[in-house]
Amino acid sequence: MATLTPLAALIPTGPGDTTRPALARLDLFDGIPRRDLDLLDSRLPLVHWPREASAPAGLRRGDHVYLVRKGRIALCDLPGHGPDITTTIVEPGAVYSSLGIGAPPPAIALEGSAVTPVPVHAIETLITRYPRFGVNLAVALTARLSNLHQTVAIVAEMRVEDRLRRRLHQIAEQVGTAAPEGVRIGLCLTHAQWASLVGASREAVTTAFGKLRLGGDVHMEGRAITIPWSAMAADDSGRALAG
Repeated sequence: MATLTPLAALIPTGPGDTTRPALARLDLFDGIPRRDLDLLDSRLPLVHWPREASAPAGLRRGDHVYLVRKGRIALCDLPGHGPDITTTIVEPGAVYSSLGIGAPPPAIALEGSAVTPVPVHAIETLITRYPRFGVNLAVALTARLSNLHQTVAIVAEMRVEDRLRRRLHQIAEQVGTAAPEGVRIGLCLTHAQWASLVGASREAVTTAFGKLRLGGDVHMEGRAITIPWSAMAADDSGRALAG
């Protein structure tokens, strides 16, 4: 059975990384033998990323795939004018990439996070030995592209409350948890962070949240947000009619 011995040049992990989630649990590595995954994981670094901090130096390199092992990472776009827009929230087990570019997109940790950078030579080795890994990586990046297309459509909405409503539903589908009263969004984001998610000012987002609350589209307790089941169903019906 093949092993990953040529990956020895990767930075070894420290003794404090023993609690990292196993690579074998992640869809990206489906089809690779557990023994090889354990060897790979022992040679890949785990970079810890404090909440609301910019990316550490080890996560700002070109020609890497970045695997989120813990927490949630918000990726931003710099439009050149107006507010920065958060395009994607990357969940544990998902990836983002700087392959072919000088550096990954601007990012911030929404929670205390940990990310594994995988350099291009390791990606090449994995794809050569396990073509299934190449397919898995393509699927993961295609899912990110699909999410980005949806986000572009959302921020094109004219009214801020419409953008916010659709963004809330998008994120609820991605990270929400079911509750008797609706879908809870567990992200404790500020109005400034929600503003970045919809491409608007903080003041406009505060006003939009007020309108959504009055309309029964959201329930809020502090930063905790719940979308009632009736609002989720209405959104599904609207998209079906639009389709």
